[in-house]
Amino acid sequence: MKKKTLQTIREHNLIRAGMHIVVGLSGGPDSVCLFDVLRELQEELELKLYAVHVNHQFRPGAAEEDQKYVEELCIKLNIPCYSYTVDCNALAKAEGLTSEEAGRKARYDSFARVALELVDKGISKEDIAIALAHNANDQCETILFRIMRGTGTDGLSGIPYKRLDENGFTIVRPILDLNREEIEKYCEERKLSPRIDHTNNENLYARNKIRNLLIPYIEENFNESIIETVNRLGKVAQRDKEYLHGEAMRAYEKALIDEQKAGAQVLDLESLLSLHHSIRFRVYTVALEKLGLEQNITYAQGENIDKILVSKSPSAMCDLTGGFTALREYNRVVFRQGSTNFDKHPTDKHPTGKHPTDKHATDSHPNWKLFELSRDAFEEYKKTNSTKTFGAFSGVQSKDLSVRTRKAGDKINTGNGTKKIQDFFVDQKVPKSYRDEALLLAKGSDVLWVLPSDEFLTESMRTKGRFSAEFKALDNPEGPIIILEKL
Repeated sequence: MKKKTLQTIREHNLIRAGMHIVVGLSGGPDSVCLFDVLRELQEELELKLYAVHVNHQFRPGAAEEDQKYVEELCIKLNIPCYSYTVDCNALAKAEGLTSEEAGRKARYDSFARVALELVDKGISKEDIAIALAHNANDQCETILFRIMRGTGTDGLSGIPYKRLDENGFTIVRPILDLNREEIEKYCEERKLSPRIDHTNNENLYARNKIRNLLIPYIEENFNESIIETVNRLGKVAQRDKEYLHGEAMRAYEKALIDEQKAGAQVLDLESLLSLHHSIRFRVYTVALEKLGLEQNITYAQGENIDKILVSKSPSAMCDLTGGFTALREYNRVVFRQGSTNFDKHPTDKHPTGKHPTDKHATDSHPNWKLFELSRDAFEEYKKTNSTKTFGAFSGVQSKDLSVRTRKAGDKINTGNGTKKIQDFFVDQKVPKSYRDEALLLAKGSDVLWVLPSDEFLTESMRTKGRFSAEFKALDNPEGPIIILEKL
């Protein structure tokens, strides 16, 4: 067991010499086996071990006995033990989780808590690993469970030997190649007397049914080595997944557009269309992971994104899992967090949620400043502020102006006549998702300046915006100059 575990550790580069290992120790056979094997390897690998036990309060009486067993085992072996008691039923109710999800959250939060305490003591994250006791049977059960729920090929890779958690700590599974039978035999031979959770024999959950009913049935009627067979499938799928992910990362970097929106991923449409569907689907996943989406999108959602790419509408869009959105903006595809349910009736609300009620205010918008200058002062202003983004207007009074988003009836003089601002946005290929957020300098319903923004597609609109032909010229020799300056 020690030899097989060490082989897995070295093959998958799970643990280096001198590391600090936080071990999840429930008291059951799997975790006790892992704990004991790591203790046997402690001197050889110069490891420092820390046991973490969580009492979920699911099984009153038995849970306390589990905790006592773990604490006494750690005292006997002189290993630091951190025990936590969490009311997981209350946690599940408070956060809308299943009892299984609440238990998992309690465990992983506890592991991270101890790891963070080690960091506070001056140990680097790179020298800390969280060791969990998933085994070959768990791997088989996971893959079968995913198949029945409808997984893609990536899901066939099952439980990874190694991954990072949300806090940046490495989670490792050193006994993932050991099956449950040899684990139990090891515990018996070593006289470890682990605790047995009898709820594992109750077929209340899908996982238990797979373990207790499905796998034994397959072993008896189809393949007595089904666990080894399924795990081989998982290893092949993992290799394929790693290769395809590398290809997807290269494709993603090629498709990525430099001018990025805050909180969004913007990709080039033609680059995406040139990809094989398998890689393109993975590029979608990479972009969404960059935004913080943890769960994979479904096959149907990937197909819906594909439809956006070839849609006749330059503003096609769809909602994805986890509150994320994919939308087409002419020759770009944007992934972002938020619904596609845009307001079809534009209002004069600012992106801040407020509209300035005082049109005489010198700061009509937090990012823009509106003020007046005399002609002489304006000449001096131009010399000292030539690199700033600003617009200058004459023939109007500042009290009549406001910085706002579009309203029904807004229009702009393009030099070839007056055009509705909605039609102007369409002609300029302004993304539909941004039209209700674009800022305007307006006098009533007349738009003097569509303010520049990184959200626009063309370089001219991003750097200069668009001035009204009617108000751009400084043709009033008497009046003051009105300046709108970007802060």
